[in-house]
Amino acid sequence: MKRGNTKNQVKRATANAQRRFNRKLAYVALIFFIVALLVLLQVYNVQIVRHDALAAKAAEQQYMTGAQVPKRGMILDRNGYPLALSTYAYRIGMTPSDVYSWSESVSVKEIVDKMAETLSLSDEKRLTLHETILNDRSKGWRGLKNYMSERRPVTYVQIAAGVKEEVAEQLRVWLNENHVGGVRFDAEEQRVYNNGCLGSQVIGMTRQEDGRLTGVSGLEAQYNELLSGHAGYTYARHNNYGSRGIVPFSETVSRPIKESQHLVTSLDLEVERILREELLSMAAAAGLRTGVQGIVLDVHSGDVLAMEQISSFELDDPAALPLGFTEDAWEALSSEERQAYLSSNLWNNINVIDLYEPGSVFKGVTLAIGLETGSATEDTLFSDETVTVQGVPIRCATQGGHGSETLREGFYRSCNPVFVRLADQIGKETYYDWIHRLGLSGTTGLDLPGEARGIMHANPMPIDFANLCFGESSSFTAIQMARFFAMIGNGGHFVTPRVAIGTTESQVESMMPFDIKINEHMLSSETCASVRSMMEDVVTKGTATNTFGAMGFPMAGKTGTATDIEYITPSETAEGEQEEPEEIVHLTCSFVCLFPSDQPRYVSLITLRNAETNVSSRLAAQCATRVASRVLNHDGLLQNYSEGELQTLSVATTLENYEGMTIREAAHRLQQLNLNPVVPENAFFLDMPCAVQLPAPGSQVGYGSTVWLYPDNVNEVEWIAVPDFRGRTYHECIYLAAEVGVAILPVGAPQGKATGQSILPMEGSLPSDDGQDPAGAPSGHTESERENIAGRVLRGEVIQVYFGEQ
Repeated sequence: MKRGNTKNQVKRATANAQRRFNRKLAYVALIFFIVALLVLLQVYNVQIVRHDALAAKAAEQQYMTGAQVPKRGMILDRNGYPLALSTYAYRIGMTPSDVYSWSESVSVKEIVDKMAETLSLSDEKRLTLHETILNDRSKGWRGLKNYMSERRPVTYVQIAAGVKEEVAEQLRVWLNENHVGGVRFDAEEQRVYNNGCLGSQVIGMTRQEDGRLTGVSGLEAQYNELLSGHAGYTYARHNNYGSRGIVPFSETVSRPIKESQHLVTSLDLEVERILREELLSMAAAAGLRTGVQGIVLDVHSGDVLAMEQISSFELDDPAALPLGFTEDAWEALSSEERQAYLSSNLWNNINVIDLYEPGSVFKGVTLAIGLETGSATEDTLFSDETVTVQGVPIRCATQGGHGSETLREGFYRSCNPVFVRLADQIGKETYYDWIHRLGLSGTTGLDLPGEARGIMHANPMPIDFANLCFGESSSFTAIQMARFFAMIGNGGHFVTPRVAIGTTESQVESMMPFDIKINEHMLSSETCASVRSMMEDVVTKGTATNTFGAMGFPMAGKTGTATDIEYITPSETAEGEQEEPEEIVHLTCSFVCLFPSDQPRYVSLITLRNAETNVSSRLAAQCATRVASRVLNHDGLLQNYSEGELQTLSVATTLENYEGMTIREAAHRLQQLNLNPVVPENAFFLDMPCAVQLPAPGSQVGYGSTVWLYPDNVNEVEWIAVPDFRGRTYHECIYLAAEVGVAILPVGAPQGKATGQSILPMEGSLPSDDGQDPAGAPSGHTESERENIAGRVLRGEVIQVYFGEQ
């Protein structure tokens, strides 16, 4: 019995053991199954789900990508002179823990000292770099302390940026010779501008994006893709050795580089310079440091030869101190105020973006529509009596008016009632239809970003229509007005203004020109000839007579003045009474000029906005005609004076004493005498008193001469090389003298070309033999030094120039 129980127990024990074994086996099998399933899932994840990502990651380790980035193309003027070009500068940085000499022949201090010496680093910067390297390379107790404080090595520290290529190469060579690692050289493309702020709003700005230059305004933005090109890439398998070179016989994949193009523009750098100089002179006379603008446009092609505004920005430093500000005054503004000022007045191209009321310049539009529709002829009589529209009286600017006058007379006298009556004869519907047909309600198609549209009343009331016919209560851009008068100059053909005229891979001679847009014939040649003839009357006997620039050349133009009244509400008085609002009158004065008017080549439009009430559109006319005559001289055309003009040019002007007046007052008085005031741009402080004038008070100068005004004393003696005036017309002599820094006084009627001068270019005006300068003060020049300044005179010297036989 006992044995039977034992057997049963053995059987049960064996069965239990088998069951436990089977359970364990099942567990093991389950674990193996789960593990196998996980492995399979992971294989699926790697091979299928994450295949593309892991393949790309593997390719990154196995393949190298070589990039070829094209250098940004240049922007050239019409003659091939570079307006913008690119060069490379270097950003130098380091991984501090890797900065040491492999040969251990050079200490960390020597490495840092060499970097500081080569890169002109400050002592503070040098010490910081040295400390950073020592901390990241420290071992022992210092290293343990850094580790315990959870300080981790710095992966990258910038040492210097904008380093010139030759300086970076000098440091690179030294580091290689001394087996120093851990220093990184990253090349960065930089834009170079050699002409200061000339044409800055047209050329535009760039910024760095993803390591490449990208245009953000002007031509740089408009033609960014053309100037940038496209980077080329090469993908190839590399080895894992130190050289990490390409594996022999491996297959490579490449995308070819698309080289950038150079952009050839219609701009003429010399015309741009002329325009800017004359705008600065006009700005000083008007007491303005902003709101002064000008355009010179080819009437046949629409090419923009020059487009300028005051103020402009320095192309290589757009946020630099603006014209007319002292450092203290600029810093006193908040950052938001400075940003707003720069954006509105310097960075925006106001010739393209800003709208203004053209004033009586718009009478040229009304005149053309009236003649083209047959509503009147130039001999049609109109009354200049006051006309009342919706209770608003519209009078002639001349006190008492002119009574009955022809349309021609009403145009050169600029009589508003005459043009209200002309517009009434045209009819409102016909008039507005022509406004739209002439493109004045849209954009011109100029290839610059941000061009604005003209603004007119959608449902004009009678007073709106009346105001529009003489250029008020509606707004247009300067480029719109310039395009319309280009059509008057070319015989009635629409032109599309443009700045870019082609591309090239090398020189202008190999340029691939852009197509000129052929536009329809909008006005008859007879209408355009009549308008030009009547514009000539404005220059010869109307509101723009006797300007210096128009002498010797046939010119046609039109003045314009628009008034904007600002009301400033004063605070309450101590008694709680409200004072009357203060009325401030802002003027927009402009002048459009076709030159030469017998065979027009160009149109110029000069505008100044927010001028004081003592300024008139005659100031704009003086500026525009000087620009015109200088441009025509630049083209090789010479003046041919009438007898009356010769008499005017023969009379000298005696300079009064302007010292002590404000700069703006002195400049305004000089403009009224048809003289040209110049204020240094770095001291364009128009409300400061004039400390020095050159030539000196009491000097006699020729008609149209330049006078320099300085708000601070001129301490340095500046010697000027005497130019050769012989063989030049009177105007050429005036402009050449202004360019070098002297004035002239004609001797004899300035007919033909100059035959001699009181100080020959190789003789000069030397300090006197007693060692004194012309004012009697010691010159400080030795005899040998005085011999070296032969052919030179002091700035502001008046040189007699002889005309005719002497």
